[in-house]
Amino acid sequence: MASVSLSEAEKVYIVHGVQEDLRVDGRGCEDYRCVEVETDVVSNTSGSARVKLGHTDILVGVKAEMGTPKLEKPNEGYLEFFVDCSANATPEFEGRGGDDLGTEIANTLYRIFNNKSSVDLQALCISPREHCWVLYVDVLLLECGGNLFDAISIAVKAALFNTRIPRVRVLEDEEGSKDIELSDDPYDCIRLSVENVPCIVTLCKIGCRHVVDATLQEEACSLASVLVSVTSQGVVTCMRKVGKGSLDPESIFEMMETSKRVGKVLHASLHSILHKEESLGPKRQKVGFLG
Repeated sequence: MASVSLSEAEKVYIVHGVQEDLRVDGRGCEDYRCVEVETDVVSNTSGSARVKLGHTDILVGVKAEMGTPKLEKPNEGYLEFFVDCSANATPEFEGRGGDDLGTEIANTLYRIFNNKSSVDLQALCISPREHCWVLYVDVLLLECGGNLFDAISIAVKAALFNTRIPRVRVLEDEEGSKDIELSDDPYDCIRLSVENVPCIVTLCKIGCRHVVDATLQEEACSLASVLVSVTSQGVVTCMRKVGKGSLDPESIFEMMETSKRVGKVLHASLHSILHKEESLGPKRQKVGFLG
């Protein structure tokens, strides 16, 4: 993961500021930086989104393709995640430098979506045991400026909201053989409900307090963080500790309560901006992820 080097004086300055609920950029401990969200930015995908959180820039594309249901879940479709850490994001990702981080992020996304409540996977089934939709979710890290997991989870949810899956019909002839017919109307499609798709809230322990949406400088002052997956109702679906430092039970409880509170506000803001952008229709001005 991208990192920065700080002097002891800079670390003390950041830690003391957090203790007073005043961070270097003027935010409080539970405040996010400005989040820029734009959907439908890649033309050859079923859905896409670009999210910029401070200096963290994420692009997500979703491609819907037909596949075969998994043996253990014959009446459901499924999602596949791939994370590419671009060398443009940080020199540390050159060569195979970003492979471990990409695998870690992908595994975290699999854990978040490995339940029936996040996405209605049965809606992706076309014909039980034979055909289903597979959603390939590709995540590209364009720039790393701290708080990667939160930005990626927001971008994935926005991309799934933007995803349109062609409507299909299964036709069966007199001999019992099945044929799949795709609708000719490009607007005749199905959409996934993202109401229960969780977002990750990362809380970094700095000194005796914890902060959300940490910058690279703040991450350098933290020895332990907790990733909490929270739904729009404030329900925790997954939790993971990262970092080499330790956390006492009281701190973990406080961090979970903060994640629920902050997560509900984050979801409400994201839903509002997504529906507002969609209401503008094709007339909205597109910036694009290179804008």
